[in-house]
Amino acid sequence: MTRTVKSEWEIACPKCSADHAIDICANIWVRLSADGTDPYEAEIQHHDWGDENDATCAACGHAGTVGDFRTEGRDSE
Repeated sequence: MTRTVKSEWEIACPKCSADHAIDICANIWVRLSADGTDPYEAEIQHHDWGDENDATCAACGHAGTVGDFRTEGRDSE
């Protein structure tokens, strides 16, 4: 079986059903430098997000929270 965002995370766009273009505003650690920030240089490379974080579908532009994009319990598409 092919792994997809929908099969692994139960997340897909509620408007267009796309699961390949979901962007989530996550909390991440970054290394601050004179040139800006770098997430790959941070000692702690942890990032987190949950149902309350903002999400958008780059395929159709639909926006909401991650919880809005959850497919569990949603009627068949």
